[in-house]
Amino acid sequence: MEPILIFGHRHPDTDSICSSIALAELKKEMGINAIPYRLGDINKETEYVLKYFGVKVPKLLKTVSAQISDLTRVEKKTLSIDDSLRSALDIMTVENFSSLPVVDDKKQLKGMIHISDIANTYLNLEHSDLFGKYKTTYENLKDVLDGIIVSGTYPSGIITGNLKAVSELENVTQGDIVVTTSMVDGIDRSIKAGAKVIIVACDEDDFISPRVTSDCAIMRVHANLFKTISLVSQSLSLSSIMNNTKFYSFKKDDFLHDIKDIMKEATQTNFPVTEKDGTVYGTIRTKNLINFTRKQVILVDHNELAHSVEGLQDAKILQVIDHHKFGNFITDEPVKINAEIVGCTCTIVYELFREARITPSKKAAGLMMSAILSDTLMFKSPTCTQKDIDTVKELALICEELDYEEYGMNMLIAGTSLANRSPYEILTTDMKEFSMNGINMGIAQVNTVDVAGLLNKQADLERVMKEINKNSEFSMFILIITDIIKSGSYAMVAGDFPELIERAFNVQLENNLTWLEGVVSRKKQIVPFLMAASQSLD
Repeated sequence: MEPILIFGHRHPDTDSICSSIALAELKKEMGINAIPYRLGDINKETEYVLKYFGVKVPKLLKTVSAQISDLTRVEKKTLSIDDSLRSALDIMTVENFSSLPVVDDKKQLKGMIHISDIANTYLNLEHSDLFGKYKTTYENLKDVLDGIIVSGTYPSGIITGNLKAVSELENVTQGDIVVTTSMVDGIDRSIKAGAKVIIVACDEDDFISPRVTSDCAIMRVHANLFKTISLVSQSLSLSSIMNNTKFYSFKKDDFLHDIKDIMKEATQTNFPVTEKDGTVYGTIRTKNLINFTRKQVILVDHNELAHSVEGLQDAKILQVIDHHKFGNFITDEPVKINAEIVGCTCTIVYELFREARITPSKKAAGLMMSAILSDTLMFKSPTCTQKDIDTVKELALICEELDYEEYGMNMLIAGTSLANRSPYEILTTDMKEFSMNGINMGIAQVNTVDVAGLLNKQADLERVMKEINKNSEFSMFILIITDIIKSGSYAMVAGDFPELIERAFNVQLENNLTWLEGVVSRKKQIVPFLMAASQSLD
């Protein structure tokens, strides 16, 4: 069974990462194969937390879009370059393929054979110098003729001689293949001429052994002379009729949305698919794209498509664990939802541990405790609940009675260090997109103990904010600079609607900046007020 993918939002904070890791541990303890992922780079605070508790950074997940490897039906049939035209035609006719990929002995894709290629070969075939123009093997010849070796040593490998009828005995040279009837004279003369293989077209009762002793292989075929010669042409190897006609092929990991248009516009109907090493994985048709196995995912710390992984519409959402408001969350199947009015997703995840009567490991407990301390700003955020506080205390005990207050302050300080961070990094590390009454905006938040240092970068920050507005088609960008010591925030604004901040908080901007006393929560103290103010702009 494929693993369940667990991940938070695109701009991962400590809660997003830690809830993914902790939930994956819980699922595994319950016997469920689950893997935590991240959708972006981790911030300094999260880096500090993971390093402190000795936990590896989750792997990056770029998309959950459906891939060729997810298709429920992929044709596995291939042809070998050494196959005869007869065997290829039989396979394609019986199994209803108009074309199939051709591979070498290492299963590497060498080309495509269409049934029309075989038909055209038959129509344009000239039997003179047949094995000079086309290649095949002695094995193919015997298989197609269903011949019986009655004397001599039958050769193997590529046929090097040419095909001659008994009427052409004067032109037979060393190594040729002669087709004759049961006439003893014809067989004897063919042997003397140096034929390597003599094909005798006759019934068993009509066959007469040659009078000349030789190592020449004599093969009896139960067919008349005309049919035997016709069958010989069907023994040609596919490699001899392969052409350089261009065709489309795909990789096993290619995304369905990338190949759909190509398949619709192409003249071919079957498309070979290869593994990374070039070996053939199978063949697909346009109708195969309808049915695919969707990747199974669990969303934590978010629920909106805009905040989630690319290709989420192709995935099967099994569960959502979140403490935010629900936006445009629509699914085509029922989903298990764990949502509570608490300050942190990890508070809910720990509740799931308790419900399952499973004690988290010290590492998982430490991660969940860290996330709650981070999201609630050490219990100072208005989003913090008594349940968050009680959960931290319980988790601290599992962490061998860790002093969560001292640890939490060190964590916040480590996370708020802005040294060597570019304006773009500062603005995008914890940024979320919103649409309010037709106004698209980005709202970033930075928690810091060095507010003055950040305000000194205002000119550079505003320049980059304007660039982000242009590139992301935002009407405005708001940077919330939260002072974790004073429990308040500065709001820095760039864009077309600066009055939105003024109306929302009844303040006046000075140089695109204002102080918001007691405001530390984007979710609870900023977004709702901005939404209300946006309605008054009509």
